[in-house]
Amino acid sequence: MSSHRSILRGGATLGFGQVVSQVCSFGRNIIVARLISPKDFGIAATFAVTVSIFEMISNMSADKLLIQAKDGDEAPFQKTAQLIHAGRGLMNASIVFLAGGPIASLFGEPQARWAFECVALVPLLRGLLHLDTSRLQREMRFRPAVTVDVGSQLLVTAAALPLAFWLRDYTAMLWVLVLQAGSATIISHLVAQRDYGWAWEKSYARRIISFGWPLLINGLLLFIIMDGDRVIIGSAHRMFPTSSYTLADLGVYSVGFALAQAPAGFTANICTSLFLPLLSRAQESRPQFERRYLASAQIVSLMAIVVATGFILAGGRFVTLVYGQRYAAAGIYIGWLSAMWALRILRSAPTTAAMAYGDTRNAMVSNLARSSALIGLLFVAATGRSLVWIAVCGFLGELVALMVCVWRLQLRHGLPATLCLKPYAAFFVGTGIAGLAAAGGAANFGLPSTFFFTACLIAAQLAGMAFLFSGIREELRAAVVKLRSLVTMQDIPDAAP
Repeated sequence: MSSHRSILRGGATLGFGQVVSQVCSFGRNIIVARLISPKDFGIAATFAVTVSIFEMISNMSADKLLIQAKDGDEAPFQKTAQLIHAGRGLMNASIVFLAGGPIASLFGEPQARWAFECVALVPLLRGLLHLDTSRLQREMRFRPAVTVDVGSQLLVTAAALPLAFWLRDYTAMLWVLVLQAGSATIISHLVAQRDYGWAWEKSYARRIISFGWPLLINGLLLFIIMDGDRVIIGSAHRMFPTSSYTLADLGVYSVGFALAQAPAGFTANICTSLFLPLLSRAQESRPQFERRYLASAQIVSLMAIVVATGFILAGGRFVTLVYGQRYAAAGIYIGWLSAMWALRILRSAPTTAAMAYGDTRNAMVSNLARSSALIGLLFVAATGRSLVWIAVCGFLGELVALMVCVWRLQLRHGLPATLCLKPYAAFFVGTGIAGLAAAGGAANFGLPSTFFFTACLIAAQLAGMAFLFSGIREELRAAVVKLRSLVTMQDIPDAAP
């Protein structure tokens, strides 16, 4: 299969899965947020934060190595990876259970200790996932992985409404998380082509550890990056006597954070899953690798502009429309949050390129630079400043991380930083225009006018990107040709018998 067809077919499959998953996640958050108080939603957010802490700091990405390694298709390799994955899940579950009491006290909710202990079921169930869905992605076969994601998301979303109506508090989100982990594990075994099993091959285990140890450090940094702000907001009243942040503030902030993260996570996941196997295949051909890397940089820039512009101009209106007036305060800083996540979309291209060379330290080093924002976060919380400054600190940290990531890719692997300079510059120009428009009052139009103006500006930016970059034009042309051929084939009458 040609690279064009691989990209189109794989992108369509991944896109469908990500759209369904994000819509389901979005729908669950709306259901739960509208049926419980902002304070309870803040407590519910701490459950996800608790899982993230231990998942991130123990993630060795054995599933990614199955895709990247030339011998990743070997059965003993996969079974060794599954044994390590299961051990990680058991270890995380034990730690979460034992830490349930201290975590509940940290967030000022000691009566919720039992709920934090039950969160241990999530990593335990996730540890039993069948990694055959990752192995199959070596050949651009994404359907099993998408089936796992979509199936579990649909099931949990269907259960969210009755759970929230019945419980009416933060425990609804607890059981949603447990149900999602369990259903994803079961479906992963149903769609697998190989039997599930464990093995211990020292050579494979050493390679997994060598590949993954930088990611352990990277996981800790990721926790600081993705969840550190919410931990600080939720525990600020205990760490800093002068802080005015409450769990209700955490609930409102979590709504804005999740809303801005959804399209960014959607885009970054697709780009990573799509381009990692393609770039890994081109390791031995520098010209082909550079072409594919340039294409990934252009695509992520295109998507980042859409995400940032949409939320900078219409994010505040969207929050109020969907979640209600109780969460309107998130509109003050959702533009900064979306810009922060858009920079993370840009970073997915050089990070994936480095990983295609087996370099997992690039992500670690760039996230180390990103975690420097923690200093600003602590200062903002200690001095009781507005939550908007929490989002600004995240944006600045992500900007530093992007520069470090691109620079190190050039230093270690010789990929010129100029390859992504032009598409990234287009992103900053487009986002700057959106920011100026919002500052000029475009975000304060009536609801229909705001959405219409936002759509027009996004369309203009997309047209500008297509004009600037031949790679985007070629992909669009290939998609149009493919569509026309399908239409033509449907119009041809069946041959006579």
